[in-house]
Amino acid sequence: MTARQLFKTLQWGLILFCLVFSIVGGVAAERVLDVLHCQPHTNPTLGTCTWLTNAIGLRLMPFLSAGSIVDYPFVLLRNFWALLLAWGLALYAARWADRYPAAAADLLQRWLPRRSNATPADVLRWGVVGLFWLLLAGFIVFIFALGLPIVGNQTARTILESLGCSPGTFDPFSSPCMRAPGFWTPRLSLYVLPLAGPLLAPVWLVMGFWDVLLGWLALIVATYALKSHLSQPTRPPVRPPPSAKPLRRS
Repeated sequence: MTARQLFKTLQWGLILFCLVFSIVGGVAAERVLDVLHCQPHTNPTLGTCTWLTNAIGLRLMPFLSAGSIVDYPFVLLRNFWALLLAWGLALYAARWADRYPAAAADLLQRWLPRRSNATPADVLRWGVVGLFWLLLAGFIVFIFALGLPIVGNQTARTILESLGCSPGTFDPFSSPCMRAPGFWTPRLSLYVLPLAGPLLAPVWLVMGFWDVLLGWLALIVATYALKSHLSQPTRPPVRPPPSAKPLRRS
């Protein structure tokens, strides 16, 4: 698939997605929920969805309770803004690759290994480099998402809602899911406390995820050390000079 074909596919897919959920959002959401075979619920013990389908179902349920067709576009933007943003970035990348094919080809040659000249050592080195940058970028995004005031509160609520928890406005533990043990609930419960929750996000990040941050940092350091070791040029072994042979007398 060329860059132009990819751009056209993404463009018409985005247009069709927005038109369907802006005009017949209720019917489309009902059909998708039927395909998922689940009924999402704020309390996961009462729902019939897994964590992934429950997150999708909770995004589709507002379409069923919308008052009229006028509300569908606003429900679409409120529940699928992250998907629309990622879709728009993919459209921009495909458009840029279509307009500047030489630059796109040069970028691909830099990041993708060449099959003809690549050795197993090169593939290993590129894989370690990609893993290092992926870990570093994820670490930075994780800190900004849960460590910034107010942003951390919204991120925590989004994660909890995707898991099926619905913390209350004044009582954060009003939902039964908020009191259930697990990985996310005890760590994110501090973010939804009244007043202090949105403002002290850096403190909650350190208190709730100190083990995750330390383990993540250890992986980054180990990957960086391995990347530096693999990036060093290999020197050929030094051979000792041949010993001088005695001259034979004729």
